[in-house]
Amino acid sequence: MAKLGSAKRPIVVHVQSEARAKEVATICAEHDWYYIIGFEFDKPEDLSDLNRALNPPTPVITQLTTARNDPCPCGSGKKYKKCCGAKL
Repeated sequence: MAKLGSAKRPIVVHVQSEARAKEVATICAEHDWYYIIGFEFDKPEDLSDLNRALNPPTPVITQLTTARNDPCPCGSGKKYKKCCGAKL
């Protein structure tokens, strides 16, 4: 999937006024993003793509667990089950 704001996947926003459209265009131009602005005067604004591009989600990092027969992470050189694993 293409990156949000690229030529293949532009940022799509819907605004209610010309002033708001200029504001969004300025923000996108500062970041060199491709964008499409639609005017919908009778519906609420939809700036979700712009918000997602400005505040990208952070990836979730999981912590790996130590198996019983792996070397102990404390650095003793013993197996985990004979060292820190035995304390549990």
